[in-house]
Amino acid sequence: MCLLSGLLMSACTAHAQNQQFVFTLYGGLFFPSNMNFKSTYQSSSDLMWGAGLCLPMRSYLYTTVDYAYFHTQSLLPSTNDSTMELDEQFLHVGILDKQRISGNIYFRLSGGLSYTKVKQSSSSPDSPKQTKNADKRLGYFGGIGLEQQLDEQGHIALFGDLMYDYRRSRQKDLCGDFGGVRLILGVHLFLF
Repeated sequence: MCLLSGLLMSACTAHAQNQQFVFTLYGGLFFPSNMNFKSTYQSSSDLMWGAGLCLPMRSYLYTTVDYAYFHTQSLLPSTNDSTMELDEQFLHVGILDKQRISGNIYFRLSGGLSYTKVKQSSSSPDSPKQTKNADKRLGYFGGIGLEQQLDEQGHIALFGDLMYDYRRSRQKDLCGDFGGVRLILGVHLFLF
């Protein structure tokens, strides 16, 4: 925890000196790694979206904070038209390192800690909605990607990342891995 607060403090110092931060928006596919996901939701993925900030620590090295949201649902006709829903909310705090490949194209490497809230709900015409929440635990994330600056001044960039979120629940009725693979496309807006 001391390391994390030290990173945030140095990011805030760099932010104060450079007066620059990066606003991020992204969306894409989330492939949950829970072993019952495909059989329950009749799919291996669904859409997710997110937003966040990157604060400069030094050239091409950023502290990142972002929030991501994933929701899916399925109708289970074999059980009196029951509906199952899964919500996962991710809060990521980590580091983003960029290395120039050529011109205005960068290789991205990121990782850090995540806090994930998991909620699973079921309902049917015969019974009220029942909700289960997974136990509260920290997880981690890591990934690689590419980024390209779109304008000469460097105010806008597009990026694509392949990320993995790990978050295990040991709660009896919601047991297993509730992380997964994220394949996302996004935009960075460099603000001064």
